[in-house]
Amino acid sequence: MAKVSKKKKKVRERTERRFLAQSSQNKMIVAALGAVGSAALGAGIYGQVWGHFERAEGQWVSPVVALAAGGALVLAVAIWLGTSADPAVRVGDAGVALEKGELRRMPWWAISSLTWESGNAALVLVGKDESGRDLTFKVSARSHPHAAAWLLKEADLRATDVTEVPDEARARFAEPDAHAGTVIALEPMQVVGRRCAKSGKMIAYEPDARICPRCERVYFKNKVPKRCKCGLPIAHLRDAMQGDDLEETADDDSGSHEVAEAKEA
Repeated sequence: MAKVSKKKKKVRERTERRFLAQSSQNKMIVAALGAVGSAALGAGIYGQVWGHFERAEGQWVSPVVALAAGGALVLAVAIWLGTSADPAVRVGDAGVALEKGELRRMPWWAISSLTWESGNAALVLVGKDESGRDLTFKVSARSHPHAAAWLLKEADLRATDVTEVPDEARARFAEPDAHAGTVIALEPMQVVGRRCAKSGKMIAYEPDARICPRCERVYFKNKVPKRCKCGLPIAHLRDAMQGDDLEETADDDSGSHEVAEAKEA
């Protein structure tokens, strides 16, 4: 009897990129101040330890002490200008997350609007976090150029209907750098306790869930529509065994191909 081969479905790996904020100041100025401050601080310490300079009569402080103190001050200014107080941002399959005290993530399906604020040169996200609480935050194109570029690219694919960024604003974004940020592997999505995006029915058993690979909306297995609310054809998910074990692509599923290509870019 011939063996019947069973094709093993490929588990879809969930990842995201973590971006640290960059200084919006001129890098050459920051580097110059850092170099001058470091040199002055080092010279002052050397002169104080190994030198034979003594404070002249009538002088309030020794020249080498003043040199070290001035160098430390200039170096502190360089560090202050070279850093940013903006929190880290994460962009990936699970949505957009902000590391501010606690990690708060806005899934793609929970984004109500993504707009451009020209005054602050920032992308503004309005929606709800994973717990259903209202959430609004900005991703600055100055302090987070790579995060903003990746956010806009992913939003154009996963949250097209709510993305309203004018062409003149898009022109300032470079193509997302494939090497920017730190790639972090995400745990499999937890679907138990979630509600079906179409019927509102609670998912009590994991195999009953079907997940849209583009926006990660969750549907009950018998309520999967032909197209997800994000526009991706997902009728084939009705026959899937389990939401987290979806086959990465289907012959008629161009949207899944786009998601995979965006992750590999």
